Amino acid sequence: MSRGLRPPATIFAAWLAVGCGARVLGIASDASTLDARTDGAIDASVLRDVFTPRDLAPADVAHDAGAAPRDVVVDTGTDTGPPCVSGLPCSLGIPACRVGVTVCGGPLACAPSDVSPYGTPCPTGICDGRGACMAPSQRSCPSASEAGCGIVNLLGGTFALGDNGAFRSSPVQRAITVSAFALDASEVTVARFQRFWAAGHPAAPSRIAYPGAVVPWSGAVQSPGTGAGCNWNVPGREYHPVNCVDHPTAQAFCVWDGGRLPTEAEWEFAARDTLGVGLAAGRSYPWGEAVPSPTCDRAAWNQCAGDDGGRTHRVGHYMNTAGFFDLAGNVWEWTADLFAGYDDPACWGGRARTDPYCPRGASGYPAIRGGSWYSGSVTLLRAASRDDAYMPATQSPIVGLRCARARLVIGG
Repeated sequence: MSRGLRPPATIFAAWLAVGCGARVLGIASDASTLDARTDGAIDASVLRDVFTPRDLAPADVAHDAGAAPRDVVVDTGTDTGPPCVSGLPCSLGIPACRVGVTVCGGPLACAPSDVSPYGTPCPTGICDGRGACMAPSQRSCPSASEAGCGIVNLLGGTFALGDNGAFRSSPVQRAITVSAFALDASEVTVARFQRFWAAGHPAAPSRIAYPGAVVPWSGAVQSPGTGAGCNWNVPGREYHPVNCVDHPTAQAFCVWDGGRLPTEAEWEFAARDTLGVGLAAGRSYPWGEAVPSPTCDRAAWNQCAGDDGGRTHRVGHYMNTAGFFDLAGNVWEWTADLFAGYDDPACWGGRARTDPYCPRGASGYPAIRGGSWYSGSVTLLRAASRDDAYMPATQSPIVGLRCARARLVIGG
């Protein structure tokens, strides 16, 4: 095929006919079968989960050498069109459908695998399978196969936010809608945060676009803390969640990474309403109804021994649920919202809302989600539990982050 040669119209029509449908990709591991148990009553006296350095035992060197989870790419939904048709030969003037390569060809060009002059490099992204370059979804991840990398794409929907059996999560808000979005499969790791720091750790813009709001940002980007229980700059903990990160810095990382902190509604939709094998919408815990044991069979909580001499576990230590890891336990996760009770009419108040974001609250503290290794009550691990235990500038060893972003659609 020579430069400038255009295929006949019939061949071009054939290329259109076999064009790839968009497919939504996420990272997941082998599923597990879960049993069902009942949760105990809420004990409000033990639920305030505020960590102080004196709570940390001076020595904690236990190491869990369990097998690492096996990451696999899974479809979490399909948009439109047929699946990708791959490998069509260059001699027909039709590009091969190749998702995820770093050189793209146009719709009338030969595929990169055919050593054609029509290939166009994508130095900062990957090919979308239709001949276009697409930016990487996680700037902090040089490879989707790295521990802690990968996203899960969600179609969004309308659901009931809140759970009368969870902490500070009533009354239930029954008509909350979130638009399609993507969420990190894992909590942000030390390794990912190190790349942000090496890139100059830029501040976030003063106004950050969200689906239903413009969220202000102010403050300064601070290096993570290095006190008791912190993972930053500790050898061997590159794939633990980065903790001891304050709220403005967490948001700045997510913006640099190509996203933003999730809203409370997005976070809970992912943890309770993302469907998967054996998973029902509105479940009590991210994995279903089974209550985690005090010995940490399903999540890192109750001050169980961590990995690599730390209090946290490496991300992916436990089986995923619907593609997500550690939505319960390990570290609480910052959200974008300021915490307000669900009876607050300004932010919630029982009204139907679409892509809600709460810009105010009595304490002025951000909402945190998911519980942590320090949590002593299973109620704090329920997928609807929430708190405002820390002011934005706090660097706590029980608080970390994961990022949301525009939903990534890959297709040919």
